[in-house]
Amino acid sequence: MTNVGLLGCGAIGTEMAKGIVDGKAGNASLVALFDQDGTQAAKLAGILPRPVLCFTDFDRFCATDGMHLVVECASPLAVRVLGSRVLEADMDLLMVSSGALADAAVFRTLCGLAATKNRRLMVPSGALGGIDAIRAAREFLDEVTLTSTKPPKALSGAPGFKTWEGKVLTEPTVVFEGNAQEAIEMFPANVNVGVTLSLAGLGPERTRIRIVADPGAWDNVHEVYARGAFGVFRFRLENRPHITNARTSYLAVLSALETLRAACTPGLRIGT
Repeated sequence: MTNVGLLGCGAIGTEMAKGIVDGKAGNASLVALFDQDGTQAAKLAGILPRPVLCFTDFDRFCATDGMHLVVECASPLAVRVLGSRVLEADMDLLMVSSGALADAAVFRTLCGLAATKNRRLMVPSGALGGIDAIRAAREFLDEVTLTSTKPPKALSGAPGFKTWEGKVLTEPTVVFEGNAQEAIEMFPANVNVGVTLSLAGLGPERTRIRIVADPGAWDNVHEVYARGAFGVFRFRLENRPHITNARTSYLAVLSALETLRAACTPGLRIGT
C-alpha cells in the first residue's frame, strides 16, 4: 500500500478522500489530512469510515510516519507556498491545481526539486481529454487553442469576471481571450485545464485560451483545437459540473483518482 496525505479538505478534497477509502485509487491508503481551517479537516475526517490524522501545522503533516505521497486539492496558491515543502520532505506530489505551474519560477523550482530529490511530480489530465495526443505531438505543434464555456455562476468571483458581475447575460459572451498564463491569473479557479494543456504542448505563453460565459449552459464545455505537421486535432468534452463546486467538473476528480491509482498500483497502464 502507498500511504497518502491530502492537502486541502474542501469539495474536491472530500471527493478524493471518499474515493481513496472506497478503493477507487487502487493501493492508495489515506493516512493524513491537512487544511489551514482545522474545522474542514475535522469535518472530513468525521465522515470517513476509518480514522485518519488531521493537521493544521504543515510541518507536522509532512512528518507523518510512513507517508509517501501528497495529493494537493487546495489551490494554485497552496502549490506555490507548500509544494516545494512536500518534495523537500522526500514525498511525491500529485497536483490538482496545475495552474500554479504557469508561473515559470514555480515550475522551475518544483521540477528542479523533484529531479534533485528523485521524486515524482504528477499532474492529472483533469477535466480535459486528449492530453496524451498533445504530448505525443508537442514537437510538431503550431497552434493550440482551448475554448471553455461555463455558466456565469461558475465564473462568478474570478478577477477576470469582475466586469460582468451582477449583469444579466442573455447570450453566450466571450469574457476572456489570451494565453494560458494570463488566463490562470484572471480565472484561478476555472482554467487549470488550460495550464495542463499548455504544459503538455506549446507552453503557457503560446497556448491560447478563450472563456465563454453562457447563461444557457448546464455543462462545463471544453473544446481543444490543435494544428501542426501531424495534422489537425479537435476534441470536445461536455462535463457535468461537480455537485458541490460548479467551478470544476466531476471528471477532474475522476482523473485525479485514476492518476493516483496508476501511481500506486503496478501493472498495465494504458496511454502515454
